[in-house]
Amino acid sequence: MDCAGNETTVNQAVAMTNRGGKICLAAFPKNAVEFDLGALAVNNIYLYGIRGEGRSATHRAMALMEAGTFDASLIHIHTFPMDDLPTALKYAKERIDDAIKVVVSNRPGVVGGAKSKGPQI
Repeated sequence: MDCAGNETTVNQAVAMTNRGGKICLAAFPKNAVEFDLGALAVNNIYLYGIRGEGRSATHRAMALMEAGTFDASLIHIHTFPMDDLPTALKYAKERIDDAIKVVVSNRPGVVGGAKSKGPQI
């Protein structure tokens, strides 16, 4: 699963995916990128975009997590309550504490801050 959306990470995903594997693009590059299309074809690698597909893509991503193929906790280490939205945006924009995936929740009981272990969203 690529959540960075740049040429480097797309190419890393292609290089790291085993034959018959799947790549899920959760973020998209703003500009065209070059990657080895032949590696996808020869290795029977499937490339999925999560945006614009709605429910089916979300279910596919959830299935990867349920199967243990993808551990979302590796990228989701920051959860903030809605009251801390400005702080959450700052973490995401400035990549404070190596923030990759910053979640803002309106659920009661969510504790704010870095590496929060609040409820799963």
